Amino acid sequence: MRKYELTAVFAGTISDSELEVAGDRVQKLVEDAGAVNLERAQLGKHKLSYEVKKNAYGSFATLTFECEPTAVATLSKKLKLSKEVVRFSLEAFNAARLKRTPQIADTPLIKASREKEREERDNARGERSDRGERSSNSHEERGAVPTMFASGHTEKIEPASANEKPIDLEEIDKKLDQLLQGDLTPTV
Repeated sequence: MRKYELTAVFAGTISDSELEVAGDRVQKLVEDAGAVNLERAQLGKHKLSYEVKKNAYGSFATLTFECEPTAVATLSKKLKLSKEVVRFSLEAFNAARLKRTPQIADTPLIKASREKEREERDNARGERSDRGERSSNSHEERGAVPTMFASGHTEKIEPASANEKPIDLEEIDKKLDQLLQGDLTPTV
């Protein structure tokens, strides 16, 4: 005997009492196929990705059971003929699938990148608050260069700091192309 999992989708237009009766009928079909250790779970009503037999919503139920592989083919045929079941998936039970797969946001690289961004934001906030506390002649203290206009008005322009590099758009485009060509989904 092998363990199987049946996920059935019922029409979303049926009431809760009709859903319970339809679930009982499907369970009876599974029991008639010789299933043992039957477990049933209602997964609720969800919007379907696309309409199935003119149904935009479906009520999902899952049954896990142990059965002979030869009985699965006849069970599948009976489920196809069932009027209550809109769609179903009957497959061998895979316990490894129940384990949580890592998400992109969980990778160490992404976590480190987020931590670095957080530190940079905190540092920038600290610098901004320090600027507000300085005296009015802070431009002269930082080495601002005066600029003379035709009208005799002078304005001081801040020199670029040594840490800031000019932005090269071609380099940014190359890096974006590299990122977009790579596979961003985690391997499963």
